[in-house]
Amino acid sequence: MFEHAYCINLQRSSDRRESALQEFEREGIDVEFFRATDGKVEAPEGIHVSTSEWGCAESHIRVWRDIVENRYDVALVFEDDVSLVPGFMHKLEKVMQELPDDWDFVNLGAVDIFRNDIKKLSDEIIFGQSLLTHAYIITLECAKKWSYFNSNKLTRSIDIHMMYYPSNNMHLREPIAIQNNKTESTIGSLPRSFDYNMFVVKWGFIIILSIVSILLYIFRKPVLG
Repeated sequence: MFEHAYCINLQRSSDRRESALQEFEREGIDVEFFRATDGKVEAPEGIHVSTSEWGCAESHIRVWRDIVENRYDVALVFEDDVSLVPGFMHKLEKVMQELPDDWDFVNLGAVDIFRNDIKKLSDEIIFGQSLLTHAYIITLECAKKWSYFNSNKLTRSIDIHMMYYPSNNMHLREPIAIQNNKTESTIGSLPRSFDYNMFVVKWGFIIILSIVSILLYIFRKPVLG
């Protein structure tokens, strides 16, 4: 199903490591805890994103390079603030069975507001764009392409670059891994800039229609008296 699983974790975030480990042990997943890049400490001068975004990007790029170095055909990648839905492995197995042969990346935790559904490929798989990087599977061929990203030259957060890269990116109809937002991410996904392009694509028409309807109601409302 997959050859290796990573969990990106800052060495100083032992509480997050323990919380994530409980999730993995419950679902029977053998995971390598991969040292995250601390953007608040290691970020260089002159970057075009926040230090947190830089740290997140550099962490994932290093994971992709490790995938390439070890030639893992398929890898599972988590961040340490992930919560897995019960029966995660069974659900993931079903997802893997439904994937097309030419898939590159599948976001396992994309929520509705942070995704743009383009085409339904199966009961569970949707081809499209999505944000968030707390849980995904990636092929060796995709990791080879993305491992050339340069975190020092990024102008937007890493998931936006992943979203717009010309690869076969997919996500799930229902997420099977949830990002735990009870505390600020120590890896670096918060604070982050927000890409409004996808939000407008998905919700812009609905918002405009709602505003027009409200204005029509206001101006057509009869005046009493």
